[in-house]
Amino acid sequence: MNPVITAVNKITSTDTEKIFPRSGRNLKPMRFIHDLDKLAIAAIGITLEDAMIPFPVGNSDISLYIGIDDSIEDIKNDYFRSIIAEGILGASPLLFPLTTPNALAAQASILFDIRGESITFSLNHSFSKVLEYVAVSLAGGYTKMAIAGNITKDKSLSGPQSSIYRAEFFFIETITNAKNRGARIHYYNLGDAAL
Repeated sequence: MNPVITAVNKITSTDTEKIFPRSGRNLKPMRFIHDLDKLAIAAIGITLEDAMIPFPVGNSDISLYIGIDDSIEDIKNDYFRSIIAEGILGASPLLFPLTTPNALAAQASILFDIRGESITFSLNHSFSKVLEYVAVSLAGGYTKMAIAGNITKDKSLSGPQSSIYRAEFFFIETITNAKNRGARIHYYNLGDAAL
């Protein structure tokens, strides 16, 4: 079993306005509460599109694996700042569900109708752990294809008033599956694309 990468994309939260119309096609309208959820949806939509996978997906052949660093803490901080400033009236029922790390993957799974496994990893370690898990899942037959990505805060570009987030996503599948689908193969070795 040889996993190959058939789509690669890297975007930042500052890019979502110009690319979201492309990645948002064929989706029901959605309200975005934070830059992180808009970034995750845009990155996953473009990854599916670049891999030539129509969406909504509607089957369990594709799984979603997202690694996220402490950028999820920004959503929690926004939520608690509102409570401190406005009391109980500041407790946003829209923002609260996004305060858990797996919320971004869950939201994307629902929106794109991805019915395979959906797992969020803490990036306290390396993104290579996410790629290793994907390789094991493909080899074990737990999934046929996978979207694997990470979302991190770009500390070099973020300022005191606003944060910039970076998303890097891959579509990974077996070489046999990719050839059967007629997909373009970007990398034949997961290690070649590892961040």
